[in-house]
Amino acid sequence: MATFRFPSLFVSHGSPMLAYGDDPAQEALTRLALTLPRPKAVVCLSAHSISRDQVKVLKTAGNTIQHDFGGFPDDLYEIDYACSGDPALSDRIISLLNESGVPATADPSGPLDHGIWIPLMHLYPKGEIPVIRISLPLEFQPLQIMKMGQVLSVLREQGVLLMASGGAVHNLRELRWAEKRGAGADYAVRFEEWLISCLQRKDVEALVTFEENTDFFKSHPTSEHFLPLLFTVGSALPNDDFRLVHRGIEYSTLSMLSFVLNHENDQILH
Repeated sequence: MATFRFPSLFVSHGSPMLAYGDDPAQEALTRLALTLPRPKAVVCLSAHSISRDQVKVLKTAGNTIQHDFGGFPDDLYEIDYACSGDPALSDRIISLLNESGVPATADPSGPLDHGIWIPLMHLYPKGEIPVIRISLPLEFQPLQIMKMGQVLSVLREQGVLLMASGGAVHNLRELRWAEKRGAGADYAVRFEEWLISCLQRKDVEALVTFEENTDFFKSHPTSEHFLPLLFTVGSALPNDDFRLVHRGIEYSTLSMLSFVLNHENDQILH
């Protein structure tokens, strides 16, 4: 191959407790990174970094992280993840989006939220890869979020890994902390299975009209954890296929579904 096509990755980031590791979802991300060459940068869209009607692109030489959660063990707040940014790539992302009619501007100081730095701890624990955060504009329609992925998909063939972080099922209102390894709520299991089926069939229409699924509003009382998945779908390139990285329900109502879209010949380095 003349160039390596990096996959587009969707991660259900789950509980902040995943920062400690020792979890099948974390282990799956660690294994995935071992199958890929080292990217020049990771561009991340997260459910926890939202904007309104435009994309905010983090433009920093060095990143900071945010412990944007409460009620967890004290030492979780002492964990750090140091990584650089890439201001030149941030400028390119802003130009690509604006030239395609997607309003975007630079964010000179925002931190990386836990939906970004916790998965990255397990993908690239040394923090050696530059990271650029792009925001999730909640006023965008589903097709506009898909367009963001489509516009930035060109970066996948230029050494960049795209990562969207959210949750395939994310209902904190019915979370059961004592059931990490339980079977999962019926609606959560059904919705995860529906998502996998849509992704395998490449049924984009069903994914864009997600609110028509009768289990959606139980699985997602609010939509911000689902929408990053549409960014990943939008970033598909010709001949990309769905490949499961990990699946399963934790705490009854959190799906840990993670997957990549990539070309069969670019799945693993031999």
